[in-house]
Amino acid sequence: MTVTTRRPFALERLLAALLEYGTWAASIVLATGIVLNVCENQELLTISGTRAGVAFVSVGVAIFILLPILRLTLMLGMYLRQRDYRFSLVVALVLLIVGIGCFAGVRLGPLAG
Repeated sequence: MTVTTRRPFALERLLAALLEYGTWAASIVLATGIVLNVCENQELLTISGTRAGVAFVSVGVAIFILLPILRLTLMLGMYLRQRDYRFSLVVALVLLIVGIGCFAGVRLGPLAG
């Protein structure tokens, strides 16, 4: 096998690992939050007056939201490392569009109702 056929395979393996382990991590954090929230609502558990379950659920959802952005960042790094500037430009543009969308969502969120 030549070097050029191994590089895309390595990228695919890294992306698959990132998405698989990221999904597992987010699911575990989310499930922990749900269990904590149920325990807090049943008054089986109190953690210094805070709502720890809600915080865990929020972190789990945030991980799920960040996974595609992390995927794009990993792809950009791999393409730049391979000196594939055409794909690097495409991924950088997609990241820019996602960033503009996030910025607009934060800035215009209260206006949307």
